[in-house]
Amino acid sequence: MEECIISIPSPFDQDQVIDLYVTLGEKTKNDVKIINGAPFISSKVNLDVKILSSNKNSNYFEEDNLRLIEEYANSYIKAELEKYLYKTSKNFESDIDLFGRYATKYFSTWDKWLEYNWLDNYKNAFFNVETEVNVLSSYLIS
Repeated sequence: MEECIISIPSPFDQDQVIDLYVTLGEKTKNDVKIINGAPFISSKVNLDVKILSSNKNSNYFEEDNLRLIEEYANSYIKAELEKYLYKTSKNFESDIDLFGRYATKYFSTWDKWLEYNWLDNYKNAFFNVETEVNVLSSYLIS
């Protein structure tokens, strides 16, 4: 993903949503370790966010409100990424994000890689997701 628009529940009013324009930041990093035969996948995801929506009772220009949106978006996106990753590994048994390319360094030959059978072991993967959401600004006009 390079960019997308998502809607998250508003931290100010759970009956409202805030639309965010999200782009992938430069510091995003993935790593894979093999622990007791199972993949342990770490993802550090850095996202830049711009607020696209507003309601008449919210002041998104105040620093405290922006910080609250940033913290809420961070925890929301982290939880959604974890659900997504576990769903691809446990339910779909499919490495659609190509984490296997980070695991090849543990296998000295192609035959050892094939013997390990990445796709069969991917369904046993564990994930550690860290997110950093940075609210850069807003498209909103005051």
